[in-house]
Amino acid sequence: MPPMSASLTFTLSGDGSDFDESALSAALEALDRGELVLVPTETVYGVAARSDRPAARERLELLKDGRQAPYSHAVTGLDNVPSLAQAPWPSLQRIVERWWPGPVTVVVDDADGGTVGLRVPGHEFTRELVRRAGVPLLLPSANRPGEDAPRDFSSIHPEVRAACSVQIDGGTAALGEASTVVRSWPGLLRVLREGVIRSDDLRQRAAPVILVVCSGNTCRSPMAERLLAAEFAAAAESDPALIVPRIVSAGTFAGPGHGASAHAVDALEARGLVLDDHRSQPVDDALATSADLILTMTRSHAEALMTLSPSVASRVEPFDPMGRDVEDPFGGSRAIYDRCAAAIAGMAERRVAALVEARGTR
Repeated sequence: MPPMSASLTFTLSGDGSDFDESALSAALEALDRGELVLVPTETVYGVAARSDRPAARERLELLKDGRQAPYSHAVTGLDNVPSLAQAPWPSLQRIVERWWPGPVTVVVDDADGGTVGLRVPGHEFTRELVRRAGVPLLLPSANRPGEDAPRDFSSIHPEVRAACSVQIDGGTAALGEASTVVRSWPGLLRVLREGVIRSDDLRQRAAPVILVVCSGNTCRSPMAERLLAAEFAAAAESDPALIVPRIVSAGTFAGPGHGASAHAVDALEARGLVLDDHRSQPVDDALATSADLILTMTRSHAEALMTLSPSVASRVEPFDPMGRDVEDPFGGSRAIYDRCAAAIAGMAERRVAALVEARGTR
């Protein structure tokens, strides 16, 4: 690791939007050399480093007492992240449209099988620094392990300041509280750390949407919708970090506004669930593209859906995690509906377990 250049300190005026270009130039040059830069954000102070400079990573690890845990990355937007494992899904898009630039860090899968935390800083100087650097910047908080992240430049520990060759004094951070950290997958969202943005706001504005699709939207998919919602509600009782998805259903040949079939209502009432308020709706492109995950009752429903909306193909899966079709009970007896409801209930339990356990472990 090359020796660090002499430390320089620059003071920003006001809210930091009217900054000296010499401060930006010095910071960019230091980053390019693989050195660390102390920067303000709207939440707390951070230590910036180029993600593509090994020397910068070494310096960060020394500052953090050898900790090699993944650091959050400051980016200018999702199009600034070449390492994403897949195209952004609707709930992720809703988060970034609502809170970027701002105090929400999203943790997603990267292309190497790991994870990466991403945020667009709300502070204008730091955001411009990221833009001109042209690459995501590592941006952990400017504190030593076990200490609080600093809100004021004056409260930053001398060892942290000494590790940074350029220091940007932005005064007191506007928010003074760490960003909210959420783990996002298609169809699932967890709050890893509640910060400026509260869990209730995330539930209201960015909950994932799971769409269940059958033919007429009066039998199978309404039962599956309510049974899946019940399983997620049960999962959330033991996992407070879980943001329960919004479950909706539709049909490939459904007419609008029809109630669920009488036998379907009775079959779910026997399981303690209400279905007499259901109203059918046809699946269309807008509904399909708004969903993070689309679960179909049969292979033919999946094929019809992907013909209607080819862009959602990667988000379509069978409702049954084992890939089996769910037989249509339409026109059958109450006993047939009861058997169908029992089969769907077992599939819903397995589906939620697959989502919560498999996706929820990383």
